Amino acid sequence: MDRREFLALGLAIPFAGTALASVKPRRPPTTWFPKEFDCPICKTENTYLVWGSYGSYIYSWPSKYQLIYWPVTDGPSVYLCKKCHLSVFMWDHDELPKEHLPAIKKALAEVKDVPKFKEYTEVPMSRRLEIAEKVYKLYEKEDSFWCRFERIKGYHYQEEDKKAEANAARKRALELAEKMIESGSYSESLKEVYAISGAMRHFLGDDRGALKDFNKGLSTVYSGDDLTEEEKSNGEVNLNRYLTDYINRVNGADPPRDSKQ
Repeated sequence: MDRREFLALGLAIPFAGTALASVKPRRPPTTWFPKEFDCPICKTENTYLVWGSYGSYIYSWPSKYQLIYWPVTDGPSVYLCKKCHLSVFMWDHDELPKEHLPAIKKALAEVKDVPKFKEYTEVPMSRRLEIAEKVYKLYEKEDSFWCRFERIKGYHYQEEDKKAEANAARKRALELAEKMIESGSYSESLKEVYAISGAMRHFLGDDRGALKDFNKGLSTVYSGDDLTEEEKSNGEVNLNRYLTDYINRVNGADPPRDSKQ
């Protein structure tokens, strides 16, 4: 996941008492605005939404317990072309690697059963992510990317009440996290990966394994070659607060997976 999200976790914990209340809290607003884009595959003009404003409160929302954050929790963040059905995260739309465009076009030609729509957000997020997966598989290879992608899928399957699919996605995310831990090859701090694996175990119903991973995370030093000493210090403090909060939630009466989102 984006390291900046973990560095911002310290903003989220003070709100933890209300983020998972039994009644869904009223969230502060985020804003979206329409903008025209030309599809990089078929050149069709599409109207997509781009974000206008948001605040640090996005890090306090319940999705943090699945280690994903707005905007990927919001429907407008995955675009879908009305003609060729190109589907990607909004920030990748204009950054697709040119050398892979022919292969992407070929893969999209095999996409079927996409419902007709006026606004791309009418198509379920899970379906857009399934198409996006076909695109990203052509050039994204990092386990960390796919671990996050599967967590995002799990979140949206859950939102659409597709529990079996959500569990399957989270199982794949967990397997990737375990692979990252075993191989020692990943861009994240090991402390972060333990947080991810513990979260997925919790959402898969393995609280004993989740607590084991969270405690391993607490005993692991937050690190990163690309981080300043201040960022390392902030990351250590923030992740320890996050992990401690998560442990208390799992041991409490209102664990994240059972709380209303």
